[in-house]
Amino acid sequence: MKKQRLVGDFSQVIFVVTSQRNKWFLSSVLFFGLGCALYFLLPARIAASEIGVGMILSGCAFWMTRRIAIVAFTLQLQTSLMAGFLTSAIHTDIGPQNILTKTLYATEITGTVINIEPRENRLRVTLEPSAITGLADGEYDWKVRLSFLGDSKFSIGDQVQVKARLFPLRPPAVPGDPDFARNLYFSGIGATGFAFGRQFQVLAEDKDYKNNELWNFIEEARQSVSQTISHYLSAPEAGIAKALIIGERGEVTPDITEDLRKSGLAHLLAISGLHMGLLCGTVFFLFRFCLAAIPRIALRYPIKKWAAVVAALSGLIYLGLSGATVPTQRAFIMLLVVWIALLLDRRAISLRLVGVAAIVVLILRPDAVLGASFQLSFAAVGALVAFYDGPGRRWLDRQGMSPWYVRIVIYIAGLLVTGIIVTAVTAPIIGFHFGRISMLGIVANLIAIPVMAFWVMPLIVATLILIPVGLGGVTLALMKPGLAVLIRTASIVADQEWGLWYVSGLSFIAVSCLLLALSWAMIWRDRAAIILGVPLLLIAVFAQWQHQSPNILVSGDRENWAVFDPDDGVLYIPDGLGEFQKSVWMSRFGMRREDEDRYVKTCDTDPCLVGIGADSAKTNIIIASKLLNPFYACRNAEIVISLTTDLPRQSCQDAGAQHMIDDDVLWWQGGVALSAGSKDSDEISLQTVRATSGHWPWVIVAQKAGRAAR
Repeated sequence: MKKQRLVGDFSQVIFVVTSQRNKWFLSSVLFFGLGCALYFLLPARIAASEIGVGMILSGCAFWMTRRIAIVAFTLQLQTSLMAGFLTSAIHTDIGPQNILTKTLYATEITGTVINIEPRENRLRVTLEPSAITGLADGEYDWKVRLSFLGDSKFSIGDQVQVKARLFPLRPPAVPGDPDFARNLYFSGIGATGFAFGRQFQVLAEDKDYKNNELWNFIEEARQSVSQTISHYLSAPEAGIAKALIIGERGEVTPDITEDLRKSGLAHLLAISGLHMGLLCGTVFFLFRFCLAAIPRIALRYPIKKWAAVVAALSGLIYLGLSGATVPTQRAFIMLLVVWIALLLDRRAISLRLVGVAAIVVLILRPDAVLGASFQLSFAAVGALVAFYDGPGRRWLDRQGMSPWYVRIVIYIAGLLVTGIIVTAVTAPIIGFHFGRISMLGIVANLIAIPVMAFWVMPLIVATLILIPVGLGGVTLALMKPGLAVLIRTASIVADQEWGLWYVSGLSFIAVSCLLLALSWAMIWRDRAAIILGVPLLLIAVFAQWQHQSPNILVSGDRENWAVFDPDDGVLYIPDGLGEFQKSVWMSRFGMRREDEDRYVKTCDTDPCLVGIGADSAKTNIIIASKLLNPFYACRNAEIVISLTTDLPRQSCQDAGAQHMIDDDVLWWQGGVALSAGSKDSDEISLQTVRATSGHWPWVIVAQKAGRAAR
């Protein structure tokens, strides 16, 4: 009986999969993105030619079995997976070559300014170098990102000569930390550093940057908008206005930034899908409304398509004004797909178009699939489109000719449902990447989104139109109370600490499988097909159950470390640990910054002795920058960590030390993470940056980059 039922269920699954071929495309998009991600999770590069051969063979097999539906579907998914591999491999192969692997402590760089980003009291400038002292000409096909003093004056296209310190791309400090080097590599940046004070000069007479006139015009427009905002608005509203209009977040104070993060409104600062959608939507509505008011035009011409073209052009202008950051580019691509669909008389909003946008984005930047921004954007958009294309559409269609007050209630209910859906879908992503989830973000967005949609964004459109004629101050004055509402909302919600959940110890495999299962369910929305996602959920549960988070972290720079006692909930850190690294590690262990005084203890002695675990099974750890008497340390601690000197390993083991980390390990393997002192296990496991990050061009450990494709 059970066997017959199992066969019946399997037959039903096959019937659903083979009969709904319209879902095959979206399934292929999912596997294409999975292929892009899995390639970067490999231990080393695979040649694009090898992947290409495999993809061709898989495609041929698909074509030969296209009449056998279930086999063809499986081979189509396999081909899509390999297409993702191939896309990532091609981008890796064409990335910067011979990037910097050793620090240049004092060098002179001559190059062209191609990007300027204000950052608090600093100015982040990207240069296209033409000469770097210490490197031979032709050794670099990559760009350099330097930090200058905040009042330095530059414009796009300037030829500059600067004395600076230049660093190679830095791998994650320890396994599990954010990998900023990968994003820099795929942005064409091969080294970062800082300028020595004001030791630079602008060679104004040598401006020859391609498209210099266009970039100069855009930069002048951005500076003009910035000056207008500063003239008519004061802090803190001016900082928020600049962040929303031109993408400059340097004037947003750290306190407001933290409030926005805690309240779930941090997405307001990053110009992405919400801002681009609201601006283009406002332009589309206003332009179409004005044309519809003229019967002679409205009855003779396709004003809807005209409005779509104008909205797309407005999005392009907004893209330039906002600095054309990667999230903004991705948002513009998604909106452009919508407008093109409208011009072709296709449905403007559907999961298929979301899939097309995802393919375009991943073809341009396959590494984006591993970033929180991409995952949050497409998870939220996909879930909302799936809902409002199904049960949500039926719910909204019932309102018919309801009175205005009923429609207002339905609109508020829709915002609430939207907030719940977005929070539920993005919670695993936010928890994994940032270590905390704002449960009151639903309430905050219930206020912030209408304010943005009906108050702030229309005035931003009006401001950009009126600034050239000198009337921007009027709309900015009207915008100021709306910005104040956003700031006040973030502050009130952020003060409710009970609404902010700190999470730690999430397994990468568990979160990934959960997201894949949710994506599969959103695509098929059929009980029989969703059954195929059940194994992913089981794997997620098992992976999270087996996951053990490291609680001893030692960075590859051989300076910083952290030890977390899981029994007492105390984090031990060295004196002088940087604020950024401290915040990253505290979030890893699910700790609130407000509890730092209670649960974070600074060790100001060298060597430092830390004991973790229960008293009956305490694990002693000795950490020192330099051990003068290693034998004493090895006799009195189970784990001995020497940051800048080597340890006599055999002698230490004979003395009783169970595990040793020394300068030799940190130099050749990068930062390390150990799991020790757990209530449930006495086993010590070790992870290194080299082993977990792989042999990639942007992973530079021991002054060596990853190997070339095999």
